[in-house]
Parts: sequence; structure tokens; C-alpha cells
Amino acid sequence: MRYFTGALGISGNIQISQFLKADKIRLLQFVFKQSTLNSDDVLLGWGYKRNTQKTRKISRQLGITYWALEDGFISWLGHPSQDRQRLSLIIDKQGIYYDCASPSGIDSLLGEGCSTPLNRAACLLGQINKLNISKYNQVRGELPSWFKDLFNVGSGQSYILLVDQTFGDCSIACAGAGESDFSRMLDWAKQKITQDKNLHIIIKTHPDVLRGKKKGYLSQAVNPEYERIHLLADDVCPAALISSATEVATVSSQLGFEALWQNKPVTCFGWPFYAGRGLTQDLACTVLPYKRPQANLLQLVDAALIHYPVYMHPDSQEKCEVEDIVDFLQANFLTREIQSNELHVHKVSLWKRSFIPEFVAGSAKHIRYVSDKAKGGFSKKAERSSPTHMYWGMKTPSAQLQHPAWRMEDGFIRSVGLGADLRRPTSLVIDKLGIYYNGKQESGLELMLNNYKLTEYENRRTLKLLNLIQQTAITKYNAEPVNADKLLHLKNNAKGHDIILVTGQYQQDLSMQYGTIDIKTNMALLQHVKRQFPCAFIIYKEHPDVYSGVRPGKLSPVTVLEYANEYVTSINITDLFSISDRVCTICSLSGFEALMRGIKVNTYGLPFYAGWGLTDDHYPITRRKRNLGLIDLVYISLVLYPRYVNWQTRSITTPESVIQQLFTERNNAQILKSSWLSRQARKSRYLLESLVGSIWGRR
Repeated sequence: MRYFTGALGISGNIQISQFLKADKIRLLQFVFKQSTLNSDDVLLGWGYKRNTQKTRKISRQLGITYWALEDGFISWLGHPSQDRQRLSLIIDKQGIYYDCASPSGIDSLLGEGCSTPLNRAACLLGQINKLNISKYNQVRGELPSWFKDLFNVGSGQSYILLVDQTFGDCSIACAGAGESDFSRMLDWAKQKITQDKNLHIIIKTHPDVLRGKKKGYLSQAVNPEYERIHLLADDVCPAALISSATEVATVSSQLGFEALWQNKPVTCFGWPFYAGRGLTQDLACTVLPYKRPQANLLQLVDAALIHYPVYMHPDSQEKCEVEDIVDFLQANFLTREIQSNELHVHKVSLWKRSFIPEFVAGSAKHIRYVSDKAKGGFSKKAERSSPTHMYWGMKTPSAQLQHPAWRMEDGFIRSVGLGADLRRPTSLVIDKLGIYYNGKQESGLELMLNNYKLTEYENRRTLKLLNLIQQTAITKYNAEPVNADKLLHLKNNAKGHDIILVTGQYQQDLSMQYGTIDIKTNMALLQHVKRQFPCAFIIYKEHPDVYSGVRPGKLSPVTVLEYANEYVTSINITDLFSISDRVCTICSLSGFEALMRGIKVNTYGLPFYAGWGLTDDHYPITRRKRNLGLIDLVYISLVLYPRYVNWQTRSITTPESVIQQLFTERNNAQILKSSWLSRQARKSRYLLESLVGSIWGRR
């Protein structure tokens, strides 16, 4: 099958070729000999735009298939004028959704009935509404102050939202409508406000209309005669604008569809694809030339969002499901929740500077690295500019700070290889309250664990995430080899006794300073576990940073074996989990990793996962107010709290994507410790990549 198009923009677009799985899209020359086309060739055009007329005419004359392409209804992280990655593409082999003259692929899907349970559509719709997802998802401004003042809670004022569109937009004529229908819509709304003195009209117009770049249909509607008609041209979140409206009216805009997502009454003055199905009040002047299949909202969502578009994941450039795109958008939205015009990053090494910008790009417009020579870590100049300050973990204690700060630290799914060996992280956390390993004060993670309630969508996603973690055996570092013979030896030596895995930690790590109370050393832990479980078969696992030689503090095997039955080093911890009945730790992440694999966990410090009813804890943590399920702990700790970067695209991504990448990267013969020379070469490469990324605007 060969693909031809009359549009240069389609023939030269690599992403469209990837959506179509096509090696090449040939440019159709309208003066060529028609005999060069074969019956199994396909002609492509962007919807039914005017520049597709010749291509569609050839299609009709020769009986050759024409496919209409369009952006999907959830299609961009940013705006197409600035974004490079299209997230979805409609490939309609029957018509195009906005043309009311004949059925489209959506009509066929609705006519065939739903091929998936509608509870999937319900969960999807709930998450879309929760995240305020739209077709374009760029950073938007807040509703203007006059709007907030006029429609604040208790004011008694309400509004009808009228959606203006750009003059001559193809979707208007294809919806059987024209300029007069916008006038009818405005007259209809005026009649409404004459009957209710507290009701206003908000006309949402395109920002380019007021800038003079484009013409709208309703931009002249505001005049002194109608003081309750207001133009809103600010680029605000569509979902926020829709949510406060009493009802929404449109000629053919997608915002009508998005209003249905929120169960708002929608009136249509043309025939957009969602009209004529029993979901809207239809006041179009023309008559539909065909009978549209009726649908409830979930059936329409199933057809239009799940099955009609093709979705492509930005990381893999492979087809994916709509939920994967929703999760990708959420990962990027989360980075926007904290914002700083200028971020001062204090006392971080040169190699950390090579990867920090990718993690903070969604939160900070400008990054400056400072050395803290001034008292308190900032200068008078910094005070005047009111920057946000960020520190690595708890290296700078809170008592030394004279200003609020963000803290950054490695995430829980980090890399293939050790951080101490200069392996670049795929995840970091940024915390405005504290940091997760400081159990002596509240952190942002603890705040969420105390308060956040999961939705059904989030429950389902977490179950899949847990299954992925278990199947791939992904942990924080993913560097240790499998040793099946040693595992069998350990299991046989246990002779049926319960196997307890005691995980050592790097003794000078800050987590041991801020996450311990009385039991503060690996040896003290081991001695306590032996007293508590005298009949168990105890395996002590040394921390990989320590036994690899990257950091000091390795315990003597002879001393360890006074309290443990086995001393192990380079065995994959997930394999040790497979033979263990219980994990005992002070505050190591291994406890969390064991919980995710269904293993009992005892804690003897203040780790973030303790105190929620999932672990047996030596010390109570009274700040932690509720019992959690494992699903809650995993979703909040792995999805909401960290940030993940795909180092191939150098952009924010999801934990699922990072896990797949690490699984591919990891092999069975990883060497934990690399030479000084290889570490310096790796550092230099990271710095060079960072410099190139800055020059080419990757941030």
C-alpha cells in the first residue's frame, strides 16, 4: 500500500508517517499521469479543508480510497504552534467527524456498539475531568480578576458560556452552519438574560481575535447597551470556565463536547459530531441528511476518545492507549503545581547540574546555581529578586535556612547502577515541606499520604503499575546480578525456618540521621532482630554502595555471622525477596520494595512507608493519622510524589515508561563498581549532553 497526499505538510511530517506505519508519504503532483496510481493506493488529506478538494476529486474520479486526517480530541501537551509532539491523530476512512453531510468513523463505532465495558469510559472521563484535560494543554493563565469578582461564591451571579469560533473555520460550514447561526445563538442567550437579572453572558473568544490576527463572529457583541455581556479572550483553562457556567452554547466547537464531559447542558446551533444523539439541545437551522446513532455520554466517550483516534506515546513513538496519554499529561501537569520565576539551586556538584534542569523545567523559568558564600545561603540581591531556593536533601539543615525552600532528592526508581557511581537518575523528588527520609518532620509525601483519596481510575492504574514492577523486578538501582545457585543454597540452609532479610544501609547516609531514633546502626539492628526472632533464619544483606567499594562502612562478615545465618552482598534484592518471609530494616527503601511484593515488613526507624498500618513498627509515628492500603501508598509514592525523565527525549514522563526503559537497559551482567576513569567519562558525557541540550533549546 502506498500513500499519496497533495499537502506538503503531510508528506514531510515524520510523525504522521509513524502513525500510519508508512515508510514514505509521497507528494501528489496534480499534473501527473493518473495511471501512476494503483487501486490499492491511499490518498491523504487534512480533514476536508479547501486544500484537499483536488485530492478528494481524484479519489472520486478514480475510485481510490481517501483518508481524512485530523488532530484527536486530546492531542497536545502544549499548543501546536510551540509543541513538536502530536499525541493523537484521527485517521478516518469513512468521512470526518465534523462533516455532518455524511457518516464518519464515530458514527460507525456507535452503530456497531461498544467493544469495551463502559466502566472504562467512566473511569477515563473521571480522570480527564480531575486533571482538566483538553485538546490543547499548554500552561494557561488564571481567570481574570474581574471574572472572579463578578462570579465569586455567594454573589448570586451566574453565566451562560457562548463559544465563539474563528471566522471561516472549516468545522462551521461542515456543521451546516454559518455566520447567521452565531447571531441566532447570541439572540437566544440575550433572551435568557432578560428573564433572569442575575444571569450574564460570557463569550469565550480566541485570543487572536482581540489581537487582530483573526476575526471572530461575536467580538462586536459587547456594547454599553448590554452590560451583562462580557468578552473573555484570556487563555484560561477551558474546564474551569465550563465548570462554573450554568449552560454552554456553541455552533460547532469541541468545547461543547468538553462541556458534556462535565454534564453541563449544551445547546448547539450547528451539527457538531456530538449533536443529534440525544445529549444536546439542537437548534440548528439545517436538517441532518442522515440519522445519527443515539448514544449516552459514556458510549460517546468510548467511541470518540478510546477508539476513534490513534494515540502515540512520546517516549516510544509507538501506538498506545488513551490512558497512557492521560498519564503522560498528568506527569507533566504535576511539575506545574509548584512554580518559581527564578530558582536558586544551592551547593550541588557539577554533575548534578547536568541533570537538574530537565526535572525542574516545568516549575522554574530560570535556574541559577549558587555557592552559599553569603550568610544563610543568599545575598541581598537574591532577597530583592525573591527567588525560590532549592537544596539537595537535608544537606543544609532547616535550622540554617532563613527562607522557605524546596528540597530535592533521588526518587524511588532511579537508575541502572548506583548514584554514588555517577549513574544519572531517571527520577527525583521536589518537596516544599521537607523530604521523605526525614521522619522527624512532615514532608510533602506524608501530607499526601495523610489526605489524598484515590479514584477508581487511579486504583486500576496502580494495580497495573504494581504488576509491571513485579514482572520486571525493577528496584531503585537495578544493578545486582541474579544468582540462582546461591538462592537455592540459602533456602536449603533455612531448613523450613522463617527467612528474615535484614537490609543494611550506608551508615553516614542522611536518612540514618533523620530516620532513626534509638537503633541507629546496622549492627544494632541485626542484634535487635536476632533477639526478636531467635528461631528465624536471618540473612544480612550489605548495602550495594558499601560492598561495591564506592562508600565505606562494610561490616565484617565474621561479626555479622554472630547474629545472622548468612551474610550476602551481590545478590539481586528482588531474588532475596522471593525466598524471604519478612524484611527487617531501619528505614531502607527495601522495606517499601518488599511491601510491593507482598512481604511482611518490620521497621525500626521512621521510613516514609511506616505508620500507615502496612508494617510492624518499632516506633509509632503519631503524625500519620490513617491506615492505608498498599494501592494508596504505591500510587502516592510512585506517581504523585516523584518526577521522571526520559533521557532519550530529555523530557518528563511516567513511572511506567521509566520502568520499561530501565528493564530494557538492564542486563544480567551489570558491574556495580566502575573505575574512576569511567565515572569521569560518564560525568563528562552528561555535561556535554546538558550543554548541547541548552544550546538547542531542549529545555
